[in-house]
Amino acid sequence: MTRAFCICLLASTAMAQILRRPPPPPAEPSVPTGKGSIEGTISDAISQAPLKKAQVSINGPIAGPLTAVTDASGRFAFRQLAAGSYWLNASKIGYNPPEAIFAAAPNSGVVLGDSEQRKGIEIALMPDGSIGGRMVDEEGLPVHGCSVSAAQFTYEQNRRTLRSRGSGSTVEKGEYHISNLAPGRYYAFAHCRTQLPAAHPLLPRGDPRTPHETYLWQFYGGGVDPAAATRLKMVAGASIDGVDFQMTRVPAYTLRGSVAGGDPSPLAGGVTVMLMPVNRTMRSLMQANAGVDSVSRTFQIQAVIPGSYLLTAFSMRDGRMFAAEQPVQIGSAPPNPVSITLLSGVDLKGSVQFDSDDHPPLENGQISLAPMDEPFFMHQLQAQTDKDGAFTLTGVLPGRWRLIVSTPGYLKSASLAGQPVSPGGFQVATGTSGPLRIMLGSKMADVHVEVTGAPADRQVSAAIFPEDPARRGAGLERIGSAMGTGRIEFGSLAPGRYRVFAIDSPNPWPILQRLDWLKALESHSAALDVPEGGRVSTTVEAIPREELMRVLEENE
Repeated sequence: MTRAFCICLLASTAMAQILRRPPPPPAEPSVPTGKGSIEGTISDAISQAPLKKAQVSINGPIAGPLTAVTDASGRFAFRQLAAGSYWLNASKIGYNPPEAIFAAAPNSGVVLGDSEQRKGIEIALMPDGSIGGRMVDEEGLPVHGCSVSAAQFTYEQNRRTLRSRGSGSTVEKGEYHISNLAPGRYYAFAHCRTQLPAAHPLLPRGDPRTPHETYLWQFYGGGVDPAAATRLKMVAGASIDGVDFQMTRVPAYTLRGSVAGGDPSPLAGGVTVMLMPVNRTMRSLMQANAGVDSVSRTFQIQAVIPGSYLLTAFSMRDGRMFAAEQPVQIGSAPPNPVSITLLSGVDLKGSVQFDSDDHPPLENGQISLAPMDEPFFMHQLQAQTDKDGAFTLTGVLPGRWRLIVSTPGYLKSASLAGQPVSPGGFQVATGTSGPLRIMLGSKMADVHVEVTGAPADRQVSAAIFPEDPARRGAGLERIGSAMGTGRIEFGSLAPGRYRVFAIDSPNPWPILQRLDWLKALESHSAALDVPEGGRVSTTVEAIPREELMRVLEENE
């Protein structure tokens, strides 16, 4: 029985995401139980001690997942199993998702023969880490009722942004604690919504001119710029203490306003107002929400510090989105009340056609618009084509959108209101109703990838993706897998220029979502031009796991 515990000692969330989250297995029909069994142990990846009362689930040719609980020795067993492919997952409070290290085929699952008794399956769980410290004011007195977030950079719509991975609130003594953190590098960010009284002359109670203060938000190590902040390196099971903050009081204001709309229906359905910084990197960490009074249609957001913001309002009514946004500048004086008017999106009509007479049916194709620049509440819009290729996208708001077509064939070109647009991103102006004309190509291509240099007993994956970043995220990426060195086929690809890489893990999706990682791995990938209706072959060497870890560590 081989223990690969060294693979568990990951210091980065990057590799942990890739290794510990295998893609879901394909659905398989339920079949009668058999005489096979799968047995193994769950252990702590650092101490290698067995873990009791860990939850273990198994999926495969069974009617729904089965669950077991480990005994005092960390052992589990599933019996009366039919032949087939199974996937195991384990969890326990205080631990991160597993590295899923299997004795025979790491991270791939278990292939069980008829009446086969598989033993020695090992799954190592990574213990959580934590960050703790204390928050005080300029006089050294404890600050309570504020929050500290452990944030990491991630990519959304090919843009780098900060996201909180966990947070903790300061208690009466100013102490805080953030737990359940996976290995990786974090920024600690202190933020307060506390509204404090400021010195002022006598004013009537509730007078809007009454001045207030709040605590200036800051990163551990310096200011509100992550470039000047300290990155904390978290290893599995570690506790980073002494991450302390001294907060500074600054003027704060209450932003008051009202919401209007020519159609009163969205106002009756409940409206949410959100204030976020213009700086996209900080939006997730610094946004503030408020509800709108259904009678007066007014709102207020307290403890707003001076700066440049974007105010948004949105509501859902009968499946249609109503939204609006406008810039807001908070200076050194109380801001004037603002008014924001909700707008309903237009119904964008369009049609799809192929570039040849020999093509698949047009009916029931799916046309989607994915928001690129709008706040997170904007959802993807979808429509189906009829037998003639016509469709209507309902509730398209002004903004920048990406066009995605889910039909046989590939997206060749598009035009909006008679003007050519890039499917990778185009602007919809206020009142634009179309038509959106889509031309599809029917001659798809095939790519054959020969993977070399992979261990014979491991599952290897190859990923192919467009070289042009503007074409990414539109469904053109593909992943294929095989056991060890072997051949992987990619069919029905749109023509264009692509890059291909291979790793000995079944889940390269996290890499495909990070432009910086793809750039760092460029020397380990192969470029190829895929012609319309053609077939191309290429050879790539699997990136060794240790080398992949090193590259991702250096570029995290």
